[in-house]
Amino acid sequence: MDPCLIVYYSRSGVTATVARAMAEMCGAELERLRPVRPVAGVGGLLRAGWQALSASPAAIEPTRHDPADYPVLLLGTPVWVGHMSSPMRQYILQQRGRFRDVGLFCTMGGSGGDKVNQAMAQLSGRTPLATLFLREQDVRAARHIDPIRDFVASLALSRLQRAGTGAEVQAPQGLPASPASPASETKPTPTAQPSSPRTL
Repeated sequence: MDPCLIVYYSRSGVTATVARAMAEMCGAELERLRPVRPVAGVGGLLRAGWQALSASPAAIEPTRHDPADYPVLLLGTPVWVGHMSSPMRQYILQQRGRFRDVGLFCTMGGSGGDKVNQAMAQLSGRTPLATLFLREQDVRAARHIDPIRDFVASLALSRLQRAGTGAEVQAPQGLPASPASPASETKPTPTAQPSSPRTL
């Protein structure tokens, strides 16, 4: 696959586990987002939950890689109370003008993964090559490898299709639909509840 950068935020290490597995499969470089105010303790968790619910970004430390240098950028976040994490929101707002092709993934304790991937796509202004969401329990039980393999395969196929058609990477207004196949997404159970910031 083309040179790839994975940018992710992870508080508990679940999203980091997924990002590292992806990097091994597609030879990508990794960039972990670090908030200026770490999410720690009850106060930090409450602040993180409020920021996610109110769609407020959180200040992050400077990043090392320029996304414009990579044909493919993968963005990963935990799901916080049904929303993307505030450090990822800040990164997208800061850097979206430098994005080329993107893929999106998230981890969750309950549900909301598809909604979060759509929100990241809309905020970034890009139609993703592929999307993936995984439940925390599946990652901790090492059941995430096959879905990640399908996701990486979908990325490569979408890149080939987009190159062949000369399709624009700019997304239309509204929530863009993902071209990824269902096999590259782990669907939440119908009864699952939105995850809290402390779980991921």
